[in-house]
Order: sequence, then structure tokens, then C-alpha cells
Amino acid sequence: MRFQPIQQLNVILKQEYFEPTISWALRVVLALNIPLIIIPLFKGFSDEVIWAAFGAYMVSLIDYRGTHYKKILIQSIEGVLIFISGIIGMNVAGSIIGCVIAMFLIGIFAALIRNWSNYGASIGVAVGFFFLFGLSNPVSFDASLKYGFYVLAGAGWAIVITIISFPFRPSNPVRRSVANIWKANTDFLDGMIQKYASTVPIDNLRIIEKEIATREAINQSIKLFSRRQKEKTKLQAQHYDMMMELRSTASLFAATLNTMNEELEMLNNPEFLKIRESVLYKTLSSFGQASARLSIVMFTFRPEDLTLAKIRVKRCEIAIGLLNETCQNLKLSEKEIVGLHHFIETLKKSFQYLNQTISQIEEKLNFQKSDYLENYKLSFNNFLVGLKPRALMELIREAFNFNSEHFTYALRVAIGLCIGVFIYKFLEIDHGHWIALTMMIVIQPYFGATRKKGIERIIGTVGGIILGGVIMLLPLPHQVFVGMLVIVSFFVAYFLRNNYKIGVFFTTIMMVVLMQLSQQGSWELIGWRVLSTLIGALLALIVSYVFWPVWEKERFPILMTKALTQNKNYLEQVVKYYNKELPAGETWYKCRRVAEGGNNTIFACVQRMVEEPQHIQNQIDFSFAMAGINIRIAREITSVALMVSETQPSMPIVELRNYFNKASEIFDWIIFHISEPLVYKTPPDFNIIKETLNAFVFSKNEDLLFIKVDLEKIIFELETICALIEQQKKSGLD
Repeated sequence: MRFQPIQQLNVILKQEYFEPTISWALRVVLALNIPLIIIPLFKGFSDEVIWAAFGAYMVSLIDYRGTHYKKILIQSIEGVLIFISGIIGMNVAGSIIGCVIAMFLIGIFAALIRNWSNYGASIGVAVGFFFLFGLSNPVSFDASLKYGFYVLAGAGWAIVITIISFPFRPSNPVRRSVANIWKANTDFLDGMIQKYASTVPIDNLRIIEKEIATREAINQSIKLFSRRQKEKTKLQAQHYDMMMELRSTASLFAATLNTMNEELEMLNNPEFLKIRESVLYKTLSSFGQASARLSIVMFTFRPEDLTLAKIRVKRCEIAIGLLNETCQNLKLSEKEIVGLHHFIETLKKSFQYLNQTISQIEEKLNFQKSDYLENYKLSFNNFLVGLKPRALMELIREAFNFNSEHFTYALRVAIGLCIGVFIYKFLEIDHGHWIALTMMIVIQPYFGATRKKGIERIIGTVGGIILGGVIMLLPLPHQVFVGMLVIVSFFVAYFLRNNYKIGVFFTTIMMVVLMQLSQQGSWELIGWRVLSTLIGALLALIVSYVFWPVWEKERFPILMTKALTQNKNYLEQVVKYYNKELPAGETWYKCRRVAEGGNNTIFACVQRMVEEPQHIQNQIDFSFAMAGINIRIAREITSVALMVSETQPSMPIVELRNYFNKASEIFDWIIFHISEPLVYKTPPDFNIIKETLNAFVFSKNEDLLFIKVDLEKIIFELETICALIEQQKKSGLD
């Protein structure tokens, strides 16, 4: 039986994710349904009501988690954009040529803005939706302005909801981001228990995904907030700095988990396997429960939760002692003894970080809440930073760079949308604008992601049509359908954020209910809706495959060489840090974040590679192996870094510098052969780099012995990469 998160952790996870999602979904429900309910009371149900409701709905879907005034600014910009796109669509609807040309320009714009920020996709889809909605409602210019003002009214209503909801938004975003790191640490520990202390272990890819999730949580916290501003009061600055220290400790605890995971992979002795489901399970689960409790404390900052966290942390100390005592009786080789000892020492470091977190929280709790306002300035999001002249010039330069991925993706989307609009208009398909709309939602920068989203949309649409059709046949009064729309629209908002397939399912039901309310519902119309979705999803796949496709096998060498270079720089930074050769105030932390970020990118690349057509995939096993090895190298460097951060050398160690110089040559050899697969150079001599670790200095003390072991593991991983490359070269020659 593996460790399950404690009950209160589940409660806190609901507070962290479920409740904010519910509040967001409720705002979407209000935005969509109030116009549909209130306006008909005065004017009756009309097309203008639909425009206002969809205007409010699209603007409210903006999932921006920054400061309130910035969200209002972004929603205002989106309101203007959908107003313009809707008017353009209504005025060019009478001409096929005009529709196609306008769709091309709108498509380029929507695709570019989609890649501009995390929430750019919502804006891009909204702009495209209102243009296509306008195409299905051709009217005069004066009439289009009337509809457009209803769109603006709907957008204004969504902004009013945002303003009103200010007092009800989750507070303390800094604390929430740090609590999220501890939650990710808990999930990582849970994965380690499943892998190493369970009768049904998970595969290595799952554990890597959990490891990557911890890095993403740390990165999100770093990106969310700017550093302390000079204009902050001294008291605010103190609290801000305390939260930064808590985040740093949580990050270091995550680094120890990486090291523990690496050590456990090497401990496969039958003697050690005997204690995996007993003592090891108890040890890891005690750390998991302590991490879970800290996640709770970070979110609540309640003294009673801190007391429970202290109890859990104390159990970690007891668990380490029991593990150490049990391992004394195991019959292990000398190398295994060193590895096990390193694992236990890493556990002790983790325990120190747990205690350090407890102390930091106690220090922060000593401040009276009445003495400060915990409301910190958010950093500018990419979208707003993009409004600066310099960033705008870079964006324009990138947009018109014909070799850039952004431009080719935008061009691919625009061409696909033009084809979809031509089919819709030429064949005069009823509500055929869903062809282009489906294609715009489904098509992604990468083929594998497009195929996955296309399948999910088809499944969700067909399922929603079946249930929606049954609902449509029921002899229900108008008021019941209104109530049903309120409920369904809530599930649309909630699941679009959490599960796209289910979100599409409820979206389709919502559209059927809207058809009933507007008295447009019919089996024929529903049939065209399904057919349009199928055509749009298929068109997205064809366009992604035919027009300048981005295949992962072509991106892999570039991303892999970049990740290897970042690991090399990370190793250099750690060696220089130990030898005190770095400038004052500079550490290895940033290089670790960059290196792990590069590894995350290469791992995601290989995962997408699996979703591509078989004939496109190229030596996927080789790519997976290379990505996995590079991740392990980063883990070993982190293990060295953690040891280095606690060691106070009296003088630089020349042998460490020599080790890096030789390792750098090996990294360069690997990078060259990945970049130039048709050229072959003599493989490096690993005996030379191994000799650098045989120096007497590494036997001086236990810390240096552990560092030597980790450096030897890096050599092993580098040898493995070189062997893979030579094997690949040989198979290519054969």
C-alpha cells in the first residue's frame, strides 16, 4: 500500500485549485447567463442577446491570474478586438473573396497573438470566433454597428463582474505559489514511493513528469512576482524577503528529492530490496506527509497547522534513524555502501530543509498581521511587456521572419482557416462557420498536439450531441432550459480549464440548449454541427501535415545540443562556486533552473514525437534515451551542488577544475556529433577524466568522497551518450 496524501492535504488542494476554478467558473456563468435572462425580460429573445452573451462569455474566459487592474486592461483590449472582428465579419459575409481575404488577415493576427502570452490563445480564439460568427450573420454596416455595440455591452458586463469580484479573489498569491511548490514536492515523493516502495511500481516516464512538475511550480513562482521594489516600505520588504527565502528552501528541498531519486535507481541489491516495502516505505512516506503538512501551513499560516507540521517533521528524523540502523545489517558491496550512505546523507539534508522551513515560518508568524499588507506587486506579464516599443519591434521582426516557427505557424493557421471559410461559403453549409472555428481551436504549433486535440474535440462533440439531442427531445418549458444553461455553462468553464475533452462535451450541450432557447434547434442543424466539427478537425490535421509541418525529429538535435550546453554550463558554475571563482553574490541556482528548463523542453519534445505518424518518427528510442541521460546528468550535478553549498573549502581544488575541462571536451564532442550527424571524430578518452578523480584530495573527507561518487556517475552517463552516438553512427553506415 503506497502513501496517500493525508486528508487535510486534499482539502488544501481543493482550496488551491478547485475553489479558485469554481469562482472563475461562476463569473463565467454570470457573464453568459445574465444577458440571456435579463435582456429578454425587456426586449424578448433576439439575435442581439446572443451577441451580448457571447461577448461577455468570451471576455470572461480570460484566465489571467495576475493583478486585478491588469486583467481589466486585458479584457478591455479583447473587447475592442472582438468588436472590430465581428463588424468585419458581418460586412464581408456577402463576398466569398472578401471572406477569404479577411479570414487570412484575421487568422494571421489571431495565430500571432495566440503565441504572445499564456492567455493569448483565449484572445485569438475570441477574435476568430466573432469574425466567423459575423460571417454567418451578413447585415448592413449600420446593423453591424448595432450588433457590435451589443458585443461591447457584453464585454463591459464581463469587466464589471471582474471589478465586483475583487474582494472575493483568493489573496496572498506569494504564499499560494510557495504552497504549490510544496504540493509538487509531495506529489514527487508520492511518485518515488510508487516506484521504489510499491508492489506495482510506476514507469520511469511518470516519475520524470512528477520531477518536471516541481520545476514548473518553482518557475511559475519565480515568474509570477518581481523582485522587491525600492518604493516598498521596509516592513513590506521584510515580509517579501521572507517569502522569497521560503521559496528558496522549498526549491532546495526539491533538489534533494532529485538526488534521492537518482540514488534509489542505483540501489538494486537484493538485500536492499528486502526493506523497500517496509523501512524505505515508512521513511519516504514520513517525508511525504511532512511535505504535505508544509503545503498546508504555507497556505493557511495557522499556528495549529504549524504544530502538526512540526510533529510530521520530527517523525522524519526518527525514520532516518531507523533506516540507518536497519541498513547497518545489510550485506552490500563497497560501492553500494557508499551509494546508500549518500542517500541517507541526502535524507538528512532534506530533513534540514524541512526544519529550516519551520523556522522561517515561525519567524514570519511573529509579525502581527495588522502591521502589514501582504499584497505584492506582480511582474508584468509577457502580454503587457509586449506593449513596450522595444518588445513590439522584436515581435514585428519575428512575425515577418519567414523562417521563424511563429510565422510559419501563423501562415499555416491562416491558410487552413481560408480553406475552411471557402468550403463553408461555397457549399453554403448551414452554420458552417464551425468548420473554421473547430480548425482554429484544434490546430496547434506541433502535429502531435493537433492530432490529440482533434481527437478530443471529436469525442467531446459527438458525446455532447448525443446527450444534447436527447435533451432537445424532452418537452421542457423555457424556464427549465434557462436553468439548464446556467448549470451547463458552469461545467463548460470548469472543465475547459481542467479537462478539455469533457469541456468540449459540455460546450456542445450548451450550444444545443442555446439553439433551443433561440428556437433554432433541429436535428438537421445538429447534424451539420457534427459534420462541421469533423471537417474542421480533419482539416486541422491535413493543414498541419501539409503546410510547413514542424516535426520533432528536426527540432530534437537543436534542443538536445542546447540542453547539453546548459548542463555543461551548470557543471562549470558548480565547480567555480566550490573553488570560489564566481563573482560575489553569484550562485549555481540560476544555472540549475536553466538546465532543468532545457531538460523539460527536450523531454516534452520526445513526448510529442510519440504522437507523430510512424513514418515521421526517427529513432525515437535513441531520442528517449538521450533525453533521459541528460536529465540524470542534471540530477547528479544538483547532487554535487547541494554538497558544495554545505562545504567550506579552505582553498580551490585544481583537480575539480581539471575534471570540468575534460568533461567540457566530452560535452563538446557529443554536441558536435548531434549537430553534425554525418561527420565523425575520434571518441574521447575517458581514462583521462577518470584519472582526475583518483587524486588523493578526494579521499580527504566524506563530503569530497560523495562529490567524487557523483562526478563518477556523470562520467558514466557521458560514456553512455557517447556509446549511443557511436551505435547510431554504426547503424547509419550499415
